[in-house]
Amino acid sequence: MKEGYRLLGDFIRQVDVRNTDGKEENLFGVSVQKMFIPSIANTVGTDFTKYKVVKRGQFTYIPDTSRRGDKIGIALLTDYDEGLVSNIYTVFEVKDENELLPEYLMLWFSRPEFDRYARFKSHGSVREIMDWDEMCKVELPVPSIDKQRSIVKAYQTITERIELKRRINDNLAAQMRAYFKEYTANNASITGKLKDYSVMQYGYTETATTEPVGPKFLRITDIAQNYIDWNGVPYCPISEGNHEKYVLSEGDVVVARTGATVGYAKMVGRNIPDSVFASFLVRIRPIDDRYYFGLAITSSEFLDFVQTNAGGSAQPQANPPLLGEFELSIPNKQSLPEFNTKISSFLGVIESNETEISKLHEVKDTMVKML
Repeated sequence: MKEGYRLLGDFIRQVDVRNTDGKEENLFGVSVQKMFIPSIANTVGTDFTKYKVVKRGQFTYIPDTSRRGDKIGIALLTDYDEGLVSNIYTVFEVKDENELLPEYLMLWFSRPEFDRYARFKSHGSVREIMDWDEMCKVELPVPSIDKQRSIVKAYQTITERIELKRRINDNLAAQMRAYFKEYTANNASITGKLKDYSVMQYGYTETATTEPVGPKFLRITDIAQNYIDWNGVPYCPISEGNHEKYVLSEGDVVVARTGATVGYAKMVGRNIPDSVFASFLVRIRPIDDRYYFGLAITSSEFLDFVQTNAGGSAQPQANPPLLGEFELSIPNKQSLPEFNTKISSFLGVIESNETEISKLHEVKDTMVKML
């Protein structure tokens, strides 16, 4: 064992409290992003008394690691006093928080190295699991409690800064949308179809990789969030000719064309890394007035149109001919310069905040890796 490292089993113990009252509130699952998420399980006819109770400050992990993309689902409950989890999950707690802070331990679990360790230590013929004995054999550095508090506080300060910037951006986006609707109501007198004002293109087919072998490779999963986290977007190999064909530019809009997120769209900003877009996305490039059409395509009205009309027997599908049928108001050309100036101001601040958020995420990741 490395100097300064201890066995995790010295600090934790299992908890098995059942939901004897039959409560049905706060039923959670655990994601590979290491967060509690609302359960999507069908609970019709379910006996809720068999569920386990997890309380604030306690952990839950899913021993089965074989179906989670080489990651282990584990989370610390912080946002609720208590919740319910499946009886196949393992609930545990720190014995003495004066020796090991739960928040410090959660940072340790968040390391990519811990995911790799958990997969390596998992075993079984049908399902590979990391059982309780293996969890207790985990070795980790346990600095003084004051040092742990200092690390956790620094991490939480960065997290709070990110949340603040997110809230500011949400407010700015709402104001920008309100201005867009007001402008459209006052300056658009005719309607037209999207196909007459844009060029559409399917994305590039390739396998994503975490290795920086080429440009960033934007996928559906990357745009199905409030904001694109470019740090988390993978890369792909690509020839010079295909790079020129699929490279993203300011004002491009990428739209998910299949699956549950069909119709989700993001407009590409100015300060992005060298990027191309994947085959399950459609790029819509406005012929003119990119801000106006970009906001129209990323609107709730566009999303509703696509999801209402998307065909497909197994899952929803949308293609350029369908997207092109979206009807929208066409702006008065004379009023567009003022509109573009105001939208540019909104987008400039939003992008500046996103850049700061991206750098703060880099710092967070570095802190976790250094533990």
